[in-house]
Amino acid sequence: MNLRNLVQSALMLSAMTALLALIGYVLAGRDGLLITAMFAVSFLTFGRSASRTWMLKAIGAVKLRPNQAPVIHAILAELCRRVGLVRVPDIHLMDSETMFGFSAGNSENDAAIVLTAPLVQGMSAREITGVLAHEISHIVSGDLVVMGMADVITRMTRTLSLLGLFLIMLNIPLAAAGGEHLPWAALALLVIAPFSSFLMQMALSRSREFEADHRAVDICGDPSALAQALEKLEVQQRGLLRHVYLPHQPGTEPSLLRSHPITKERVRRILSQSPAMSPLPAELISAHHGFPSDWSGTLGVPVKWLLRWWR
Repeated sequence: MNLRNLVQSALMLSAMTALLALIGYVLAGRDGLLITAMFAVSFLTFGRSASRTWMLKAIGAVKLRPNQAPVIHAILAELCRRVGLVRVPDIHLMDSETMFGFSAGNSENDAAIVLTAPLVQGMSAREITGVLAHEISHIVSGDLVVMGMADVITRMTRTLSLLGLFLIMLNIPLAAAGGEHLPWAALALLVIAPFSSFLMQMALSRSREFEADHRAVDICGDPSALAQALEKLEVQQRGLLRHVYLPHQPGTEPSLLRSHPITKERVRRILSQSPAMSPLPAELISAHHGFPSDWSGTLGVPVKWLLRWWR
């Protein structure tokens, strides 16, 4: 993570933390601030240690063994070697009806990359190389930790805000009977805080995606491969089933609400970049990567609320 992105991430997380602390103070004064701080530290320290395992089980992802997809594992090993990643992340396969991939875990030591079956089936070895390079970029840049912290803070802010609104609603009859005024400033803060924290989280996510794209191009040495993969993801996600769950086309939602930048802008930046490394050996990216012949996963509904930032 370069200095500019490090400072940006630190400022964004600090603002989100300050907002969470303010909610705790509004609810219970100094005691509420201390309790909120203790819960936040506990969740950040212990809660995420099991998050990868829970997530993989929740979405039904299974580990993809090297003998099932040797070319994909060889590509991943070469990309890890290029960035000096000692431990090669596990690859998990998830049954879904949409193409996407994401990385999960708490650090480089327990990171995993999840690919959906349509992505593996529908992309060439070159395109999968670009996807894997993007996810490795998230891992080596520390994005798993940064976005994990942002997620915990946003969830806590939303939970405490809802609790505060519930308590205020319970006290409305008492305030009306006693002629007391409602704490309008506190009420406004409780309403605005969750959305404000969410917007900061999305802005942080978009900046990390641009950085991951830039590093991925340097790692894989093939800008067009990553660009083609992103375009293929965009086209596939405009399919009929996508409209069932999200009745609008990707890219039509306001930019502030997106966890990922607009694909057109990402592709433009990628294609204008000169990679720092050469493409992978032809015997890896020109061969067909294959597909696990013994894959027996049952088709399931995409659990998109678990997959907010990783692609």
